[in-house]
Amino acid sequence: MLGKGASSYLAVFLFFLGLAVGPSRGCPVDCVCYPSPMTVSCQSHHFLTVPEGIPQDSERVFLQNNQISLLLRGHFSPSLVTLWVYSNNLTFVDPGAFKGFVHLEELDLGDNGHLRELAPETFRGLARLHALHLYKCGLSALPGGLFQGLHSLQYLYLQDNHLDYLPDDLFVDLVNLSHLFLHGNRLWSLHQNTFRGLVNLDRLLLHQNQLQSVHRRAFHDLRRLTLLFLFNNSLSELPGESLAHLGALEYLRLNSNPWDCDCRARSLWEWLRRFRGSSSSVECHFPEARRGRNLKELPPEDFRACSGSESLHQINGPPRFRPPDRVPPRDHPPLRSSTEKGKDGRRDQGTLPGQRPGYRKNCTKSRNRTTKPASLGPWKNTGEQEEEEEEGAAPPPDYKQKSHLGLLPKHRGKCPRAPLPPPSGVQQGTRNRAGPVRAADLIARLLVALVVIIR
Repeated sequence: MLGKGASSYLAVFLFFLGLAVGPSRGCPVDCVCYPSPMTVSCQSHHFLTVPEGIPQDSERVFLQNNQISLLLRGHFSPSLVTLWVYSNNLTFVDPGAFKGFVHLEELDLGDNGHLRELAPETFRGLARLHALHLYKCGLSALPGGLFQGLHSLQYLYLQDNHLDYLPDDLFVDLVNLSHLFLHGNRLWSLHQNTFRGLVNLDRLLLHQNQLQSVHRRAFHDLRRLTLLFLFNNSLSELPGESLAHLGALEYLRLNSNPWDCDCRARSLWEWLRRFRGSSSSVECHFPEARRGRNLKELPPEDFRACSGSESLHQINGPPRFRPPDRVPPRDHPPLRSSTEKGKDGRRDQGTLPGQRPGYRKNCTKSRNRTTKPASLGPWKNTGEQEEEEEEGAAPPPDYKQKSHLGLLPKHRGKCPRAPLPPPSGVQQGTRNRAGPVRAADLIARLLVALVVIIR
């Protein structure tokens, strides 16, 4: 039997033994792995398929800037919280690839120009998903029910595809969506039920489409919308009634459309005269006598001959506006491209790894994660001899920098989104050869010390 003192030393020995042996998990070749939360970074390695050996308890997996073409069921485990597979060569996503992923919060499949179509059940059951990226995927259509049940979704990126039509009630379940990006598509009309159900939408970007018509009730449910971009379309008219429901609107962009400023523009003219937010010019193209003039600046005499049927006063009264004591927003909020990537691996200066400039906080309750000792650190499996060991640490992986929201005007009352924390204690490793050698050496030294103490 060991004495009381020897037992204490033995407990200390066993503690250090646990740290020396470390976790029993592996890491895919050419990837970097981090604990707390378990993170696997495999970006920019020309992978043709999802690498094997991703730990089952991984919460964050980064596979961007590779050449992966297929996402199949079983490639990932349901413990995932964040998955980035943007800028690959995806052509097919198995409808069951994310089945049972009840913890998934962010999924980025953007910049995969050959994806082209998705099955209606692809995202079914992702109850915690708050950000879904499908920009630049070559999508020409979205099936009905694609976003069914995504009640936690806040950010939906559909820009720069080939969409020319949106099915009715496509977004009806997205009751918490705040940002919808649809610019850079081929949409030509907005129907009565296109945006039905988006009762908490804050920003709607529809510029650079081919819009020719907007139903008078197209924006009926968007009573909390603060920003609407409709510039660079083919709109010749827009009923004032369609904007009358937007009582919280602060920013409106209608420029670069072929506006017809005859009597059909009267209701829009009246609405714009009462709007106290920031709006662009509305340059007239027709009739010829008004070409080049701003609709907002036309005098009432120009519409005196029009019948009263075009007047906004005939349409449920004027819209509600912000109280007069609120300061109007600045006229032209700068907007950065939402698909800036930096495939060369360079980050914007002043941006931490994993941070997304302009990104907002997920206001839903975060999951509690158990922290682990920093000494466990990350490990990297390269299949080569360990390098830079004398330097002690290597830089962290270059996480994606996407300016999805850029410098859009900030809306009061929105909580900023916390960036993904950069993993701490980055450390180079090998194919699990150097680790066991160091562990064995440490164990041997501790055994000798223990024997000396007991004697």
